[in-house]
Formats: sequence, structure tokens, C-alpha cells
Amino acid sequence: MRLAKVVAVFGDTKACPQAVCAAQNADVLVHEATFAAGDEETAERVFHSTVSDAAKLALQANVKQLYLTHISARYTEEEQRLMLDRQAHTIFPASKVVGDFDVFDI
Repeated sequence: MRLAKVVAVFGDTKACPQAVCAAQNADVLVHEATFAAGDEETAERVFHSTVSDAAKLALQANVKQLYLTHISARYTEEEQRLMLDRQAHTIFPASKVVGDFDVFDI
């Protein structure tokens, strides 16, 4: 029985092959998701990730929970943040867009 919790944190990063190994079987993956799904070219160019990049990583790495952070200021409206949540959920259902200073039990 594992008593310790494993948390993997990826901030200000674009998708990379080593990420799956680093996050493998984590209890929680905290991952920046600056852009919406469909903005992969922009994200790649500025060394950031999309919600779909983060969700795909969570799925491949077999993590339990994905918290999406570092959301672009272009997505300030509640409906826009819900859209990001839905995009992530289609790939990895245990996803949640979170805000600064949010607190969660792990």
C-alpha cells in the first residue's frame, strides 16, 4: 500500500516525449494549459501547452487527476473556462480548470 502521494507539476512548457515518464501513475498532474484545443501551433511556437496537450499527457501517463493551470487571460469569462474544461474532459474525464490559490485535498 502506497501512503505517499505523487504530484507531477508541469509549468510553462510545451508537450515533450519525456513528460509521460515523469508523470507516470501520479496521483495528481498539475499542468499549464495556456491555450484552448485547436491552438496547438500557437502553443508550440510560444513553448506552452493546450488543454488537449495536458489531457493527452494525463491519459498516457495514467494519472488519477489533472488540474489545468496558467490559463491565458483571453479566457476570463466563465463560459470560456467551462469550454476549456469540456475540451479536456473529452480526452481525460478527471480534468479540472483551476485558479490561483485554489486548495484541494489529495
